[in-house]
Amino acid sequence: MNKRKLNFITIDDKGYSRSWNYYSGAKKLGENVEFFKINHKHLFKSFLKLRTKLDPQDIYIVMSPSHYLVLFVRIFLGKNIVLDSGWSLFEGTVISRKKNGLLMNNLLKIYIIDFIAAHFAQKIILESESQKKYYSSLFLIRKSKCFTLFTGVDEDAFTKIASNSLPPDYFNNSKIVLFRGKYNIESGIDTLAEASMLLKDKMITFWVFCPGLPEKFVFSKNTFVQRESINSKKELASIYDAAAVTLGQMSNHPRLSRTIPHKAFESAFLGKPYISARAAGISELFKDKSEILFFEPANSKDLANKILELIENPEKLKYMSKAIRKKYDSYCSQYVLAKKFISIIESKQSAI
Repeated sequence: MNKRKLNFITIDDKGYSRSWNYYSGAKKLGENVEFFKINHKHLFKSFLKLRTKLDPQDIYIVMSPSHYLVLFVRIFLGKNIVLDSGWSLFEGTVISRKKNGLLMNNLLKIYIIDFIAAHFAQKIILESESQKKYYSSLFLIRKSKCFTLFTGVDEDAFTKIASNSLPPDYFNNSKIVLFRGKYNIESGIDTLAEASMLLKDKMITFWVFCPGLPEKFVFSKNTFVQRESINSKKELASIYDAAAVTLGQMSNHPRLSRTIPHKAFESAFLGKPYISARAAGISELFKDKSEILFFEPANSKDLANKILELIENPEKLKYMSKAIRKKYDSYCSQYVLAKKFISIIESKQSAI
């Protein structure tokens, strides 16, 4: 086996980045891997120290979302740089969250970071084919240096634990419908709030875990809302375990044509039937009606109908649970993604 070393470099903790899934998987495959967390307050000192202990022939994987480290890796360590971008900082910060800054200064700064990272990396890994097309056009790079790889799940950490602090079930023996995710314009929380009111008399309990969710949204009486972050991946897995149905993004935001939300992989790993706004991004992985259910984006009535379609049909719930888990095992498991990741690393690629 080729024992060239794969160095994963980031400014974040272990387990934070989507790249951690590939690190863990590659390690399980017996690859020679190492993780380095850079102190962003002492960048030059950190890289000078790394330069004395790493081989220039090694491969350096800059983990998402530490894109700005690409330039420093190039200067101090060498050209063998793989940027596991997933998506651009520009898209995640500016397009998704509208954090443009005063006089658009933040927009320009983030675009420049992405642009430099895209041009100095030898290879770039993105989350979907739609993302690849968008990314290469936005940052003026050739598609041949871009590769696609699903995000997957941190399988070792995402394992349920016994929990005595699960949210309330407002109706005994009701089915739980779960939404978890950050509050942003992609989420479509208003659509969920309206759908909960349409289903207020049904034997359904909604669990909404959404850090930073404003108080302005009005949910049905059978809805539990938590605005604080969940403590750990294990706790999150326990919450998923209690749910009968899980929800993806619900808006008609353009970014959904390119992205596949983390919650889709989480649901698939745990075999939880999943309902999502119809979008090109998630359609690259899951098939409507046979693996997940799509509804018309931002249409609360259609969302409510799709929830009932599953909740009131136990056999369909069981079927969809098996189908989404089967898709995960075939296309998104840590083993499958790690093998594809190594294949990308080893693929022929001309130097930049």
